[in-house]
Amino acid sequence: KSRKKNIPDIYICNLAVADLVHIIGMPFLIHQWARGGEWVFGSPLCTIITSLDTCNQFACSAIMTVMSLDRYLALVQPFRLTNLRTRSKTIRVNLCLWAASLILMFPVWVYSKVIKFKDGLESCAFDLTSPDDVLWYTLYLTITTFFFPLPLIFICYILILCYTWEMYQQNKQAGCCNTSIPRQRVMRLTKMVLVLVGVFVVSSAPYHVIQLVNLQISQPSLTFYVSYYFSICLSYASSGINPFLYILLSGNFRKRLTRCTNVKLKITEREVNNIENTLRSSF
Repeated sequence: KSRKKNIPDIYICNLAVADLVHIIGMPFLIHQWARGGEWVFGSPLCTIITSLDTCNQFACSAIMTVMSLDRYLALVQPFRLTNLRTRSKTIRVNLCLWAASLILMFPVWVYSKVIKFKDGLESCAFDLTSPDDVLWYTLYLTITTFFFPLPLIFICYILILCYTWEMYQQNKQAGCCNTSIPRQRVMRLTKMVLVLVGVFVVSSAPYHVIQLVNLQISQPSLTFYVSYYFSICLSYASSGINPFLYILLSGNFRKRLTRCTNVKLKITEREVNNIENTLRSSF
């Protein structure tokens, strides 16, 4: 049972790693924006930073989707497919998700480079020369990272809500509304994942919608540019907020953090006692 309890934490840890990867590229992109779009770090680093940033989008979407499916299995089908919900297999699933994200990232690795414009400005961007290339890349990124996983996530939680309502009605008719401790924990974890998914939708939807709108605009306006950069800032802000959400919403994370703090305090008190004993013996 303790291994089953650690399964959601494995997904959360991988989401935290993905958010960290996202934040790593933030200083480089901010530097480019501050210099009016000029990239000074060379073409290899441009490719690496852009690829890592996109890999994070693929990884977050994939982990969110699989984690929603795991919540469905834990709540609605707790006694089925139990052989698949083990710690070792969950780690393998996450490794496969990262491998798939790296494979899906390959077009970004090919097209991202330092481009020199007519005015002499060198900027890190995608070398998409034709309108068809822009359309293909925009649809590829938007569908794989947002519009494909989003319905799957919603379906899982709609099924969970339907099952929860059905169980509530059955308990109400039977005059028994008590729930077991494992079921309470599953509901708490589901609430946590719902918050994380909500943050994912709010932070990702504006960027992808603006990307689709951009396909229909020949001359972007100032309002469009402001909305575009705001959507990017919103995406990076969510990566900075998510780790704190993991700690606040996950009971296991809070318990382990408290346990680590208590251990550090005990070690500190022990060291102080040793120092006091040493001083006393020296006198």
